[in-house]
Amino acid sequence: MINVRMNAFNDSTIGEPEQDANSALIELDKGLRSTKIGEQCEAIVRFPRLFEKYPFPILINSSLLKLADVFRVGSNFLRVWVLRVCQQSEKHLDKILNIDEFVRRIYSVMHSNDPVAKALTLRTLGSVARIIAERKQVHHSIRRSLDCHDLVQVEAAIYAAQMFAAQSKLFAIFMCSKISDMIRGQATPASMKLQLIPILQYMHHDISTASMANELCMELLESYPADEFVRVTLSASTTLASATLINVPAQVTLLLRYLLEDPRSSIKTHALQLLHNLAKKGAHLWPQGALEQLIDSTTSLLQDSAGNKNLLIRSLNVIEVLSESPVTCDANMVEGSPLIVLCSKACYSPNPIVAVKAITIWARIACYCYEEGLPVYCIQDVVSCLESLIMLLTLDDKYIYQLKVCLQLAVKLCQVQRGHCNIFVDAIGSTLINTSAKSKHSDNQAVALCEALGAIGSLGDNILLPLLPDILMKLKQTPHAHTKVMLCTLLFQMIASGYEWNPECLEAIDSVTKSIDDWNKYRIARGATRYGHHKIATRLFKDLKEAVASEQLHFWLLGLELLTSAESCLLDDSADNSTVKKLNGAIAQYASACASFKAASTPLRSLQFACDYSKLRCEFLQTLVQLLHSCRSLCTAPPYAIAAHEAHTAKDELQRYGRVTSQLRKSLLELRTCAENYQKLYQSAFDADPGSLNNIRALQELCLLLAHSVQRVCGGPPVSTNFPSTEASFHFGETVEMQQLAKCCSQIQELAPAGDADNETSSRMTSGISHLRVGSLISQVTLLASSKLRLPVPRYFFQTLQTTSVKLSVWPQPRVLGEPVSVPQGSQLSLKVEGVLRHGKRASLFRSVAAISINISTAPPSKNNTDRKDNNISDLEQTVVPHRDFFSCEFLLSLGAQNNNPCMSNVGNTGAGTGGQYQVTASANIVDESGNVWRCGPRSVLQVRVHEEPSRKKLT
Repeated sequence: MINVRMNAFNDSTIGEPEQDANSALIELDKGLRSTKIGEQCEAIVRFPRLFEKYPFPILINSSLLKLADVFRVGSNFLRVWVLRVCQQSEKHLDKILNIDEFVRRIYSVMHSNDPVAKALTLRTLGSVARIIAERKQVHHSIRRSLDCHDLVQVEAAIYAAQMFAAQSKLFAIFMCSKISDMIRGQATPASMKLQLIPILQYMHHDISTASMANELCMELLESYPADEFVRVTLSASTTLASATLINVPAQVTLLLRYLLEDPRSSIKTHALQLLHNLAKKGAHLWPQGALEQLIDSTTSLLQDSAGNKNLLIRSLNVIEVLSESPVTCDANMVEGSPLIVLCSKACYSPNPIVAVKAITIWARIACYCYEEGLPVYCIQDVVSCLESLIMLLTLDDKYIYQLKVCLQLAVKLCQVQRGHCNIFVDAIGSTLINTSAKSKHSDNQAVALCEALGAIGSLGDNILLPLLPDILMKLKQTPHAHTKVMLCTLLFQMIASGYEWNPECLEAIDSVTKSIDDWNKYRIARGATRYGHHKIATRLFKDLKEAVASEQLHFWLLGLELLTSAESCLLDDSADNSTVKKLNGAIAQYASACASFKAASTPLRSLQFACDYSKLRCEFLQTLVQLLHSCRSLCTAPPYAIAAHEAHTAKDELQRYGRVTSQLRKSLLELRTCAENYQKLYQSAFDADPGSLNNIRALQELCLLLAHSVQRVCGGPPVSTNFPSTEASFHFGETVEMQQLAKCCSQIQELAPAGDADNETSSRMTSGISHLRVGSLISQVTLLASSKLRLPVPRYFFQTLQTTSVKLSVWPQPRVLGEPVSVPQGSQLSLKVEGVLRHGKRASLFRSVAAISINISTAPPSKNNTDRKDNNISDLEQTVVPHRDFFSCEFLLSLGAQNNNPCMSNVGNTGAGTGGQYQVTASANIVDESGNVWRCGPRSVLQVRVHEEPSRKKLT
C-alpha cells in the first residue's frame, strides 16, 4: 500500500478553481506558525512560486516581512531557506514597501553571538543589496566582518562585499583600500585572496577607483604568477575594462601577450575566452595591429599539425565574433589580406569545425561586400567551399550543427546575391537526394536541408521547380515522417507560385498521408493551408476531426475544415459556378467556422485571433457580395423620373443615376469599416510574426484598393491611403505566398476604373457611374473571388512563437465581490493601477515591450439624453515604463462634479453634482521599442457609486 501524505500547500489541480492570493498567503502563514520545522520549511520554499503567480507589491511586501520575522526568531536551518527565497526572488525585491522594517528585522541577527547566524545575515543582506545599496550601517558591518577570525563569517562578508560593490558606488570607493590591503597583506591566506580579487571588477564607478583597481591587478599578475591567480586576476581586469571601456585597448594587448608568450595551455585558453568577451564589445575598440597578431597566432596554430586544436578553434571563435563588425570586414576585404589567406587555408582543414568557422568568416566578408556594393574577391572559392562542406558534413551524423551553419551561410549569400540561388539549389538538392534514410540522424540532416531549400525557394518564383522530380522520388524513398512533412511543404511552396496540381503530385501527397500518423498529417494540412492549397487541407482536416478525443480539438479541426472548405468554394472556377454562388457558399462556411472556433476556445488556450481573422474574412466576402449586387443594380434599377431634380436639389450630380449611387456608397462605407477592422486586428497581434502581420496588411490593402475604386465611381470623401503608382509594385515580404498577394494587389489596381481627374479629356463613357466603370468593379470582385487569389492563412493563426501578456490590478476593490465602491459626493477617488508583464519561453523574439500605456475611461450614469452621456465620457492616459516586468501608476478622479468632467480634479468645487453609479474602465496598451502602440492589453472594469447629497434649501 502506498502511503500518501496530505499536503496543505498543494497547488490547485486541473479543473479546480484557481486559489486567490490572500487564501494562498493565509495557508503559507499557517505553515510558518506551525510548531513542526518540516512544515515551516515547506511553507518557506513555496514563497518564490507565490511571487511568480501573484507578483504584486502588497502581497510581496507582506510575505517578505513575514519571512524576515522567521529569519529574526528562527533557527539557522530556517534562515538558510529564507536566504534561498531572497536569492530566488531578486526581481521582486523592488516591490518591498517597508524596506526599513524589512532590513531592521534581518539586521537584528547581526547582534547575535553565533558566527553562523551572522554569516547567514551577511549573505541575506548581500542578496538584497540592490534595494539597500547605500545603507552605511550594513557597510560598516561588512567591513568589521572582514577582520573577523571566524572563516565562515569572513567568507560571508566577502560575498556581501561583492554584491554591494556591484550596486553601490559609495561602498566600492569605501572598500577599495580595504580590499587592496587585504589582498596585499601577508596574513591573508591565498585561498581568501582568490575570493577577494573578483571584487575588483566592480570598482568601476569613477576613474580614480578604477585606476587603483587596475594597478592592483597588474601588480598581482607580477607578484602571483601561479595558474589560478593569473586566471582570476585576468578575469577581474577584463571585466573592469569592459565596464570602463577606456582600458579595453590595453587589456587586449595584455591578453595577447599572455596568449603569445605564456607557455601554459590553460592560460592561453583563458586568454582567448576573455578576448572573445572583449570582441563582443566591438572591433572598433581593439588597438591597431591586435587583429593581425591574433591572425598570425592562428596561422601558426593551423600550420602546426601537432598543435592544440582547442586553441585553434577558440582563436577562430574570436575572429568570427570580430567579423560581425563592418570594421573588420572593411579592413580585410582585399584579395590577399591576411584574414582571407587564413580562411582560404583553414576552410580545407580536415577538422570540420575549423573549416566551418573559417568559411563563416570568409562568407561574412563576401556578404558585407555585396551589401555595400563593393567588389567581391574569390567569391567562387567561397561558393565551391560551401558546396563541398555541405556535402561532406552529411556523411557524419555528429556534425549536424556545423551543417546548419553552412546552410545558413548559403541562404545569406542567396539573399544578398540572387545569382547564387541556382547553384546552391542544385548542391543542396543533390545532397538531399543522396542522404541515407537509415538512421534518425539522417532524418535531422534531411530536415535541415529541406529548411534551407525552403528559405532559398521563398526568395522568388520557380527557384525550386527543377527539383520537382527529385522531391517526388525522395517522397517515395524516405521512411521518416518528419522528412516527408518537410518535402510536402516544399511541394506546396513550388505549386503556390501560380501552378496547378497534376495527378502525379496529388498521388504523391495521398500516398504520404496514408503512411504517417495523425500529428504529421495535421502538419501537412497546416502547411497546405498556409500556402493556399485549401482543397488538400479540407480533405485532411475532415479525416482528422474524428480522430481526436478532446471536444475542443474536434471543434478546432472542424473550424479549420470549414475555413478551408470556404476558400475551396472560391477556388472553384467551373462554368456553372457563378461569382455570387461562390461567395454565398464561402460566407455560409465561414459563419460556421467562426462558431466552431468559439466552441474550441478555452481559458487556457484562447483562439481570439483565429475567431477575429475568420470573422473579418467573412465580412469582407459579404461586402463583395453587396458590392456585386450594387453594381448590377445599375441595370436592374434604372434611375426614376425625378432623379435629376433630386440631384439638383441635393447638389450631388451623381444622384441622377438613382439607386445605384446610394448602394455603391453603402458598399464604400462597408469596405472602409472592414479595412479599419483589419487595422485593429493588426494592432492586437503584438506577438505575431512579421509574416502574419504582412498577411493582415495585405488583406487591408485589398480592402482599401477596392474602396478606392468604388470611391472613384460613386464619389464621396477620398480613401486615406498611400498606394504605389501603376509602375511600382506592392511589397509584403519575400515569401512566395506574400508575393502572390502582392501580385493580386497589383492586378486589382490595374483593373481599377479611371477617375474623373485622371484624364481631363476623358469621354463620357469613363465619367460618372457608367457601365464601363461599374464593369471594372465587377472585374475586381471576380478576381478576388477566383482561383487567382489563394488566401494564405498566416502562421499566427496556428502557432504563437512569442507570448506576452499583461495582468492588471486596480485599487481600491469593493469589500464584497460584485458590489460597487462607494464614494461621497464631492470627494475624489484615488485610483491605483498595477500590472505585471508575463512572457513565454522566447520573450521579445519579434518585438519587445518598451512601455505600457494606461487609459482610464469614466462613463457617468446613463441619462435619457444619450448625447449628453456621450459627451460626459472622459479619458485619461498615462505611459509608464515597466521595471523588471512590473509597472504602476495612479490617477485622481473627481466623480459627480458640476462641470461634468469626471476625470478632472475639482478641488475647489463644493456644489452638489450628479450622483449615481459610474463605470471606470482601465485598459492597458503595449508600446514597443519603435514607439508603435499595440492595443492588446486587458481591460478592468470598476463600478463606483457616488452618493447624492440632498439639495440645500434656504431656511426661512
